[in-house]
Amino acid sequence: MRVLILRPEELLHETVELLRKEGFEAYGCPFVKLVYNEFEIPEHEYAIVTSQNAARALVERGARLGKVIAIGKKTAEVLEKGGYEVVKPTKFDSETLYMEFSETVRGKKVVAFRSDAGSDVLRRLGEIADFREIEVYRIDKLQGEDQRREVERVKSGFYDVIVFSSSMIAKSFLELCPPEYLHRVWLIAIGPPTARVLESYGLKPLIPDEYTFDGVLQLLRSLRDGDFQR
Repeated sequence: MRVLILRPEELLHETVELLRKEGFEAYGCPFVKLVYNEFEIPEHEYAIVTSQNAARALVERGARLGKVIAIGKKTAEVLEKGGYEVVKPTKFDSETLYMEFSETVRGKKVVAFRSDAGSDVLRRLGEIADFREIEVYRIDKLQGEDQRREVERVKSGFYDVIVFSSSMIAKSFLELCPPEYLHRVWLIAIGPPTARVLESYGLKPLIPDEYTFDGVLQLLRSLRDGDFQR
């Protein structure tokens, strides 16, 4: 099974190697790049960290944080290794975080450390809390020679599965690849926001039960073992 992983360069190699160890013929291409910003950490009681990229930036600078809420197992692991105590929503997306922690943070000073392309959902916390966002990094689209080469391989039918790890990556990819070439390929979206981008192009992605690459790996095993029918 040939699998194309679309993920930022910083995380791509480890993901491709993980899939190869599992017996998949895995390839990778970054359709976005991360550009980190200088930022200050405001006074707060709760810190929301939305990605492992933001978590790494905070750990590297030894940021002093209040009570930490992390979206995702890997995000939490990075923070915990940096010495922070962390809690997580039961599903790793902004909607679940809002539903499960809105009463916890009501009336509190809350800061969210995130990218410039984050979901609008967390901004609803501003209705119930003293809420601020800090843009740790921005996400720029990559649509150069390497990306166009991968699109041509997709169009030729080379891949069996394409994994989209963010909504911005899905947008960047679909600006280069017409959706009609994707109806014979399994599409996996890391979570609901990414799936919604693909669905807006008339595509029907699969979503893992757990919105992580562990969940993606489990879904890939199911596809390989024939548990899904097209």
